[in-house]
Amino acid sequence: MYNLYLKYQNGTIFELPFETISFTDELNKGKNASFTFDYLSLKDIADKLNVTVNFLITGGYREIYLEKDETKVYNGVITDYSLSRNSDNGHSIQVSSVDYFVLLGKRFTDNLREFTSTEASTIAWTLIEESQASDTYADLGITQGATITSKNRNRTFRFDNVKDEITKMTNSNLEDGFDCDIDNDKAFNCYYPQKGQNRTEIYLDDKNIMEWRYRKPLLMSLVNKVYVVGAGFNDDILYVTRESNDTYKESFTLLGNVLSERQVETTDTLNDKGDKYLSNNQSPIAELTLVVRDDDPDILNYDIGDSVKITIDELQLNEDYKRIIKRQINIDSNGMGLVTLTVQ
Repeated sequence: MYNLYLKYQNGTIFELPFETISFTDELNKGKNASFTFDYLSLKDIADKLNVTVNFLITGGYREIYLEKDETKVYNGVITDYSLSRNSDNGHSIQVSSVDYFVLLGKRFTDNLREFTSTEASTIAWTLIEESQASDTYADLGITQGATITSKNRNRTFRFDNVKDEITKMTNSNLEDGFDCDIDNDKAFNCYYPQKGQNRTEIYLDDKNIMEWRYRKPLLMSLVNKVYVVGAGFNDDILYVTRESNDTYKESFTLLGNVLSERQVETTDTLNDKGDKYLSNNQSPIAELTLVVRDDDPDILNYDIGDSVKITIDELQLNEDYKRIIKRQINIDSNGMGLVTLTVQ
């Protein structure tokens, strides 16, 4: 059973009768969600509070969270609201939301912040912590959760976006990086070397896969030589050149690119950036999207980063483990739903 709640800054909580819910979680990128409502159902709540529906949803900072069987499966803030009338003179409402990791995209570092030989996830948490302490109204309630010991980094920030800079230090962008999230209890967690585990009990095949789509990017998406440009100007500019093994050049010819990492002041980090970029792009990495048949999606037993067993004869997969990098869940008012998984 799913229950959706709206929470005001003063702590007051209302349950909202939703029509549909869709939320998406992507590794190291955070979550977003959208909800639809019948106008009259929300008007009943607003009338009891002697406010308008517009004020109920949009009158300031509004937290919205979803529970399944009394366990939070999504927690975020409202970012967009629309009200429309259909041809039958009925009215519907759509609300959009993002989680707290995405919300950090509205936070920036001060003029100058430097870190020298500091563990990478510590840098990430410090950026969040200092952002929340930067103003009387800046505290989002994010706490420090799971901690790790990863690689030390040097970083210099000047008016940089907190979310973007954390993402740049993750496995999605950096060799020997970490994975991270802000969970549904608003704790910032880091995972090293990566998030997730093999879920031996979850098995997907023709019995529960409704649809699948396989994509394998080829020549114009590949790179086997990359220049990574760091800090400095003109003759003093810092840069490294990273190249794949000649086997990749022999197979696909020489394919190059340039990456700009102008805030980076050490060749060590530039090397890690270039190596990760080549790892992601030197050979075709297939992406498989699955629509899973599940009348009551079992979303509590696995998460982004986990690997599940998949059998698809046409792709020569036979109980092969594939890692979930993105998950989209669509739920109707009866709790029935579909789960779309992107795996690699």
